[in-house]
Amino acid sequence: MSKYLTPLLFLIGTLNLTAQKATLTPKKQRLDFAKMYFEIGGTFLPSFDGKIANNEGIQTFSNPASAIQYLNWGGFHFWGHGEFFVSFPLSYQTFKKEAINSSEILHSVATGFRYYPKVYREKSIIPYVGLNWSALEFNQTINSEEEQPSLAKDFILAADAGILYGYKGFALRIGVNYLPKTKWAYPISKFQKAEIKTPNFGFQLGLLYAWDSTKDTKEENITKWNSFPTVSKQSLGSTTFGDFFIGVGPSISFSLDKSTFNQTEFPYLQDQLASSNYFDLVAGYNFNKAGLFTTLSFRNPTFETEGYGTKQTIKKQSFTFEINKFLIDYSGFTPYLGINIAYDQLKYIEEVDGIQRELSFDKKMEPGITFGWDIQPGKNQEALILRTNLRWFPFSDFEVDGKKFNFSQLEYNLIQVVFYPGRLKNRK
Repeated sequence: MSKYLTPLLFLIGTLNLTAQKATLTPKKQRLDFAKMYFEIGGTFLPSFDGKIANNEGIQTFSNPASAIQYLNWGGFHFWGHGEFFVSFPLSYQTFKKEAINSSEILHSVATGFRYYPKVYREKSIIPYVGLNWSALEFNQTINSEEEQPSLAKDFILAADAGILYGYKGFALRIGVNYLPKTKWAYPISKFQKAEIKTPNFGFQLGLLYAWDSTKDTKEENITKWNSFPTVSKQSLGSTTFGDFFIGVGPSISFSLDKSTFNQTEFPYLQDQLASSNYFDLVAGYNFNKAGLFTTLSFRNPTFETEGYGTKQTIKKQSFTFEINKFLIDYSGFTPYLGINIAYDQLKYIEEVDGIQRELSFDKKMEPGITFGWDIQPGKNQEALILRTNLRWFPFSDFEVDGKKFNFSQLEYNLIQVVFYPGRLKNRK
């Protein structure tokens, strides 16, 4: 997993140095650190060739140019030098009427970071570069049938670059996206595969609206929160032992290992699965003075792959207990690291040519690691915060017919809303 995190950490380190220089002149206030935004737009992909098998061998056909519409939720951080965002794909459309043979490229929810050498401000053209990660799915529809399988590439690290032009809270984004690993060994039949190359580059156009979510904070809190050092302990200024919280947020899971079972029994199905979107529900306790928190979470992701008369479904129910320690507070950006233990139950459902079987696996304990960050301008005085985290379960697997189904999981919990009812009561 380090090969994906190293470039991102390098960018954040570069941003950190830039932000430190920026704090010299003029002084940057803590509550100016972040600004939230929503964005609507589209990513446009050029045409490419698909492939089919017929009596004459392998033939090619042309797929038209297409667009993926998206909704982004994010924020400008580090006083305008950085941007964290989550991108939700809305629809996939082609610029040609539906044909007998067609292809579809689908993105899962993506998360990314962009670096701005110049501070984002209105009435200026601001360049940026960035990285984002997501899963990519590709499938073909031949002769208007719905039976062709979908293949996915999990946890793709992609790059983008572009410019923003802002005016009165709005900003226009023009950018280019680069996707690696766009060659697919696609099963054009149960027994034959062909290489298909989807586009490496996409062109992005979006419109966003940004605002400062801390402007309605009480004047005494503004003064106090701005007095916190740029770098400090997350627990600085805490006067209470702790607080209970509840939270919810959208999530997605990736299988980091390939399934030996699928590679041998169903080579025309996806051998490395990603889940559909689901919600992560949490309850926990924040130990304010200690700078750590515990949570109990529940998730129920579903993983599916199908094609050529075969459908495979894996349903997971998991309760996880974790302990996390805040590492530092950088003007409200508070990363943390922790350990967890999950109590899982897996159900495997397989349907081949109309014949179905179902296997349930005993509940088992799965240890893992958690990494994430909170956005906390007011430290432990805020009743509502935003949280993002990744949980890694490296030892998850099960067996079907004596063959291992590798299921090492990376759970990515997107922007989670965390609510502290006791803090809200104390503020009132």
